Amino acid sequence: MHDQADQLRQFVSGAAAGGLSSAAAPLIVVAGGKGGVGATTVAVNLAVALAQHGERTVLVDANLHQPDATALCQLQEMETITDVLTGRRTVHEVLKRGPAGIQVLPGHWAPARATECSPAAQHRLLAALGRLGAHADAIVVDAGSGMNEVTQRFALASDLLLLVTTPDSLSVMDTYAAMKVLANDQSALTVWTVVNQAAKPKADSQVHSRIQQASQRFLGCQIEAAATIPTDEKVAEAYRQGQPVVLEAPRSAAAKRIARLADQVAQFVESGDRRQLVAAG
Repeated sequence: MHDQADQLRQFVSGAAAGGLSSAAAPLIVVAGGKGGVGATTVAVNLAVALAQHGERTVLVDANLHQPDATALCQLQEMETITDVLTGRRTVHEVLKRGPAGIQVLPGHWAPARATECSPAAQHRLLAALGRLGAHADAIVVDAGSGMNEVTQRFALASDLLLLVTTPDSLSVMDTYAAMKVLANDQSALTVWTVVNQAAKPKADSQVHSRIQQASQRFLGCQIEAAATIPTDEKVAEAYRQGQPVVLEAPRSAAAKRIARLADQVAQFVESGDRRQLVAAG
């Protein structure tokens, strides 16, 4: 039997087949096991860096409780993701032009009502995203932090899940807890870890190994280490300027690491390699 992840990805692909494109654009979901790890910063900068790489990129602000990606892109609230969830607007009616030419599906500043983010509404949104294949090479989703039902559904539908953590022990534990939730769903996913705010990049790269080893030993899951992004004051300065650091300070250490991550993701997108690298034991 197909697991839930397979069913969701087949649903997105099926939606694409019924639309303008025969193939959905890869869904790249960025999430954190806990708040404060910088998942939004990674998502926005990754989307911009992919655009700089030549990929037609859509950024979806799917953090329904704290749409910081919309703020970082300096977009005013008008129509938002909530309008797509409820069916009042199509994705094309809501998309706004963001930095470096990316297209942004803005978030909503007020907490969504239960009916607005119901499973049916989320499937409606996933179907709409599945039909963007003719207009986008990659869709980057800022899914927020914590494995709530919305974040989990996006993770399970993803072609590539980037789990963002920091070297902090609690953050690492929460990242492992997120992996445990996904493994309990008998998921088959491609998962990469991103260690953000690393004070000692070489030493903190061991965080990847800790998560990998625990996931392999106790969950029967395999994940890949993607990037270690150092603590960099340029990130905060860029945020205060309302700009992604890859645009505001492209030569900074953090921007260079994010650009390198974008190269890895672009290779994944362009290769069409959707191999399932995580399998529940």
